[in-house]
Parts: sequence; C-alpha cells; structure tokens
Amino acid sequence: MVASGETKPKKSYNKGGGNSKGGGGGGYKGGKGKFDNKKRKDPFEDLSPANKKRALKAQRQSFRPHAETVIAAKELWNKLRLKGNTQAETEKMMVELMTLLTGKFNKVALQHDASRVVQAAVQFGNKGQRKIIVRELCEEGSVSELAKSQYAHFVVLKMIKCCVKDDESMRKIVKGFKGQMVKLAVHAVGARVVEFLFANFPTKITTKLKLEFYGNRFGLFNDGDLSNATSNPTIHTIVKLQPEGKDAALESLLKIINKGIEKGLYSFAYFQQLICEYMTASPPTEIRSLCSSLVDHSIHLLSTRAGSRVVAECAAYGTPKDRKRILKSLKGYTRSSLFHSDAYIALLRILDVTDDTVNVQKALLAELQVLPEEKKKMNVLGEDVSEGRNKDKNRSPLLDLVLSDTGSKLFLLLLMDEGSRKKYFDPNEMEVLRANPTIKQGDEEVPTSKKNANTRRMELLKYMQTLLTDCCKQHADQMLLSRCGCKVLREVYITFPSKELSDAIVEACDNGDDDDEDMGEYLSVFEHPVGQVSIKNLIICDSDDKSEGDKNMTLTSALYTKYEGTLVDDIGSSNRGAFVLAAMIDSDSSGAVMKEIVEGKKEIKERIKQCKDASKPCAGFEALIKALK
Repeated sequence: MVASGETKPKKSYNKGGGNSKGGGGGGYKGGKGKFDNKKRKDPFEDLSPANKKRALKAQRQSFRPHAETVIAAKELWNKLRLKGNTQAETEKMMVELMTLLTGKFNKVALQHDASRVVQAAVQFGNKGQRKIIVRELCEEGSVSELAKSQYAHFVVLKMIKCCVKDDESMRKIVKGFKGQMVKLAVHAVGARVVEFLFANFPTKITTKLKLEFYGNRFGLFNDGDLSNATSNPTIHTIVKLQPEGKDAALESLLKIINKGIEKGLYSFAYFQQLICEYMTASPPTEIRSLCSSLVDHSIHLLSTRAGSRVVAECAAYGTPKDRKRILKSLKGYTRSSLFHSDAYIALLRILDVTDDTVNVQKALLAELQVLPEEKKKMNVLGEDVSEGRNKDKNRSPLLDLVLSDTGSKLFLLLLMDEGSRKKYFDPNEMEVLRANPTIKQGDEEVPTSKKNANTRRMELLKYMQTLLTDCCKQHADQMLLSRCGCKVLREVYITFPSKELSDAIVEACDNGDDDDEDMGEYLSVFEHPVGQVSIKNLIICDSDDKSEGDKNMTLTSALYTKYEGTLVDDIGSSNRGAFVLAAMIDSDSSGAVMKEIVEGKKEIKERIKQCKDASKPCAGFEALIKALK
C-alpha cells in the first residue's frame, strides 16, 4: 500500500519481449532487454505477386504425400482428357499413369486436386488396369473411407459406373462396403455413393449389403438364407422368412431413419424405400409418431413410388395438423404431381382422407382452375415467338389432366364412391386408398378422419363440377378418342346428365379422327378403335331405367335424332359401328331404332357375306343381327 503523498512506482515493460518502446518488429535478444530489429527475409520477395502466389502454392503442395508423383500425374491427366486423342495415344498415357500411381492410388485419391486423376485412370483404363485400381482401392476396407471423403467419393462413383459390367470388380467393390452400409447410409457424402450403388449394381449382388439395414442379425450373421431366398430383401420378406426378427429389424430401421432425418436425406431413393418399409410394417401409432418429422418435406418424397407411399401413409394416419403441413408443402405442385408417374397417388390419398375440404380446395384444387403459364420464347429483337402461345386460350385447364393416365385418376376418385373404385384403380392403388384408416387410442380403434368419406368427396366434387362438365362439353371430341378421357366422360355423363352434354357428344361424332388426313384417310368416331368403344359404353349407360323426363337427355335419343333415316349407312357402315347400333337397340325403349334397322337387315347380311369373303372381321354385324331377333 502506497503512503499518502507518495507516487506509485511505474511498471517496467522493457523486459522480455517486443512490447517495449522502440522494440519495433524485431525479436528479444538475450536477457539484457535489447531487441534485434532485423526482419526475417522473405524468400519470395523478389517475385511478382502472381509468381509469388504460384511459388507459395508449390511449396505447400511439396509437403503432401507423393508430391512429385501427383505433379507428374496431373500433367498426364491434362493430356489424357483431351477428346482428340487417338486410342493408341490414350493407351500409351495410361501405361505411364499406371506406372506412376500403382501402389499410391489410395493416398492420391484423397487429395482434392488429384482425385480427378484417379477418376480418369478408371475411365480410360482397360479392363485389366481397372481391376488393378479396384483391387488397390478396395483392400482393407479403404473404399468405405474414400466414400466419405468430399473429393475421393467421386472416384468411388466413377468406379461403380465403369465396372458395372465386370462381375469380379463389382463383387470386390461390394465386399469393400461390407459391414459399413449403415454408417455410409446416414453420412452426408456417403449417402450419394449408397444411392448410386443401389441404382447401378444388380440387386442380386447388393442383397447382402441391404440386409445390413435390418441389423447385425441379418447383415453380418446371415448365412445366406435370406440373400438366396430373395434378390431384393424388404422388411416384409424378412418377416415372412424369420417372423421372430421383426422387432429387431424395425428397431434398426428406425435408428437409420432418425439419423437420416437429422442429415436431411429425404431426396435419396434408398432412404425413401427404408421409410416406406418401416411405415407399411409398423402399427398406426408408430407411423403417427414419425409423421411430424416428414410432412414438411413431402414435396421431396414424391420423387419415387416409395416416397409417395410415405406421404400417403402420413396423410392417412397423421393428425389434422400434419395434413395441413402436407398441403402447405405441396402447394403449387398439384398439376406437376398429377402428371408424375408416382406422385399422383399421394395427392389422391390426401383428397380422400382430409376433413378440411376448404383448405384442400385452396391449397391444391385451386391450381387446376386456371391454365398453366407457358414459358415465353423471345427472338433477338425481344419479340415473343412462342409457338402456339395463346392459340388455345379457350382450352379447358383440365383437358391435359383428363387425357393423362395419372391425372384422370383424380376426377375418377371424385366421381365414384368407394365401392365402385375397383373399376378404374388397380390393386396397388386400392391398397393405398383403402377405406376408413383407424388408429388405436386407449383400448379402442378410432378413425383418423371424422367426416363421412362420401361427404368429403361430394364437397370436393361440387367445387370442380362446373369446370369438369364444361371440359366434357367443350372437348368431347378429344375425350372420346382417348382411353383415359373416355372414362372421365362416361362418369360425368352418369353423374351430371344433361342434354347439352349429349348434344356435344353427338356433335363430336361428326368430327372424326383427322390424324391421317395427310395420307388421304379419314376415320369416323364410329370406326375408331377407342371412339367406338367410348360411344358404345355411353349408350349402355342409357339402358338403365330413366324417368320420362330423362329420355330427351340420353345419348341414344340424341344420336337417333341426328342420324334418323341413315343409321345403317352412317353409323353401321363399318363392323365397329355395328356394335354401336346393337347397343342403341338395347337402350332404346321406344323401339324406333329397332324399326329402322330392321328395314336395312338385308343390307347388313350382305355386308356380313362381303366381310367373310374378304376375310375381314364381321363380329359387329353379327351382333347387330342377333340384337334384331
């Protein structure tokens, strides 16, 4: 403590370093408080900035393993990758490259600027050279470490791609991955290799690798029973062959799924397949617990059928909040999803189970109410030269969907009740669209949707009714000649019968098929292979009992009014058209059609004779004669 009136002594900083006054940038010299003000000389100070940068880079590279070898290999690579090389030149450079890198491929592949050299060696090497590279990269399990490297994993991808026809190399690569699949499957970089491996290698070779996903019991300790029994093992085949292993397999799958969700691996097909297997084999309560982690990424899951099934199961067993999040994720992608070969089934399931139909209309169906925007094509002058742009501005926004195989399923779903769906949906689709999904709460099974299924369907159908009926009236000619469009047209005709629709169909019968007009051929709807069946099926619908007020709205009545007096010549002039006339006889309760055709019976018999003489089909004419009896 300093006494009153005394000054505090100043601290001295001149001992021990370069902080003292006058120390400059030099270092401390000796122990006498003196400093050496001389700076260390920069060995590259005489070089220009550009040359100095190159020199520093070369100095850093010189400390890496096999630095001189890599430099020489990179020079060869620059020549090897040229497209103008002859086969002889390529073979000569490959011999030099193999001489340089043999025994060093593992170390070189891990270097960010040299991994491309190894890729080139795999790509341009012959069968024997590739086997040397594969053997070296796959020994001692090093290939799994390469697969996790940001740069070296490209070497593994190239190796998988180029060795897909070499059984020996494929088996070595698979052997190198053995025991490491679970780690690779949830690794941010390794997942790309797993995806590429399963996509390119035959399933019979990768079977043992996939078994590792279901736990050590099946992957490491399996003696080949499962791998020999099935070429593509799933949780369902495992349960079928070894029922006691179901719980262990599901637990292993769940661990992989949870880690994959943390890494955001939703877009990988193998990961979507694992989630699908888990969901289809687990009870509804387990599915619901997983839904909250998946629903926000629904749009990424729709790329495969397995992923679409996952979204469908989330919609079926998720909470109303989960369904709302699915709708939010898919908003703006309704049309493109309906055209997708796999994604459409998920949208159908969402429409089938979601009680909040108003939200479904706003999020999904509203997109179908307007024509999709077309991309503009501009010329050098900045003028719009898009072909056919605004040419069909009056075209219905539903037409393309109605004429497509997958898009038409949406309208068939809305037009038909659950009991009639088997007519248009295959067994796989019916399995996804199964009725009344339930979940166990306490000791009882509770439906996941509270609203009646038919009520939901009618609310959505009412929203689409006007646009759908207008599409059928406006484009009946195209729908009659389409295998998908005629199904929708038939159901609209049954559900919303009207004289305007019948008249539109009759008018379309005059248009015919002009596809072969340039070849001098014209095919009427009654002769068209699809159109004839479409008209016949619509007429069969008229055979159902109708009230007196409905008779004027039937297609049979409209056709008779249009072709009265010329039925045999205009409709029944061909073998296919005769089937249409036979159907009209059965559905016409007035007997007017029968009366007119009876008068032309002799002409019909003559056509049968002509067809038989010319060895042409005449089953339609024979059916027509049979209908007259």
